[in-house]
Amino acid sequence: MVLLAVVALALIFGVLFIGRVGAARRKELMRQWPAVLFAGAALLFLARGSVRTALIFIVLASASWVVTSVLEKRARPSAPPAAAPADAEARSILGVGPTATDAEIRSAYRAKMAQAHPDRGGKHAEAARLTAARDRLLKRPR
Repeated sequence: MVLLAVVALALIFGVLFIGRVGAARRKELMRQWPAVLFAGAALLFLARGSVRTALIFIVLASASWVVTSVLEKRARPSAPPAAAPADAEARSILGVGPTATDAEIRSAYRAKMAQAHPDRGGKHAEAARLTAARDRLLKRPR
């Protein structure tokens, strides 16, 4: 019964391991090389019939995967998110700086819209660009 459980666990781990080898996960696997090495050893020992040794290597691979992930997350400094290029473009359209407040953004929008509004001889496309830029900077999806 224990042998069947170990074989089932090894098969599940093998399927999960093979499933992670896709192109999107190659970089992660390269960072997690100790876990990959232990998993390969577990599969090798399982193929040779040494179930207990395979189980030990499966546990080592799982622990190594978790420990490496935790250590990697701690090592990464949490930097503030950089401004999106769309935000920079929206700021240039309205003519405001990166430290502009909501009131300054609204004021710049009103001043530019007074010239670009279609009812005042402006073009609809320019008015739409100004509105989209204002909405982007004030984070209001339309």
